[in-house]
Amino acid sequence: MKSIAFSYKGNRGTNQDVIWESSLSSGTNLYLIADGMGGYDNGKLAASMIVESISTFLSTVDEINEESIQKAVNKANLVIRQFQELNQSKLGATVGGVIVENNIARCFWIGDIKILKYSESKLDFESKSHNLFNETLDDVTPNISEIKSKYSHVVTRSVQGNAKKSIVSYDELELNYKTDKLIICSDGLHNIIDSHSIEYLLNSCKSLDEVIEKIRRRLKMEAEDNASFIFLSMK
Repeated sequence: MKSIAFSYKGNRGTNQDVIWESSLSSGTNLYLIADGMGGYDNGKLAASMIVESISTFLSTVDEINEESIQKAVNKANLVIRQFQELNQSKLGATVGGVIVENNIARCFWIGDIKILKYSESKLDFESKSHNLFNETLDDVTPNISEIKSKYSHVVTRSVQGNAKKSIVSYDELELNYKTDKLIICSDGLHNIIDSHSIEYLLNSCKSLDEVIEKIRRRLKMEAEDNASFIFLSMK
């Protein structure tokens, strides 16, 4: 499997996104992005502690599934809470990841990290972010674009020391190694280049390198926030 990762700080003073890739066992690979929460202390540190804690826990379990992933997140919450108590500092991050084993991708997310799957360059799966807009979407009829602009950036789940606010969403995707691609990206990217824009690039560009280069150029021109992605190609 080929992975391409990129992180850009945008117009922020620092980059609080963290990209993590590791091998959990022979043939099982973990890919994570954590986004340190704006307005909190030590966002970069929080994101780093969370991905390391999740990876360490999952490397010790016999079977990786939704339950063991939730336990890994709970462990990360404990690490964050202990740091908060010792340092009187409020910190946290959103996180999303993919665990690839054979032809199965185990996807999980907390907050607004997006996971996308494309099959034959067509959008096949898109994770639903945990934000205030999505929670109130069923009740919204008029002024939907105005409400989306106002509330889509307010996350409702994150890893910040409270297990009740960090319940994972989980999905298992079957992969075709000849046709499928996976993308993990932080909100700094998908707020600028949405899933259908990426689909257009996959269909219009001559190579994967060209797709990546066009995404990078767009981010360098437009990104206000930190923006990160991991692009996984099955061939």
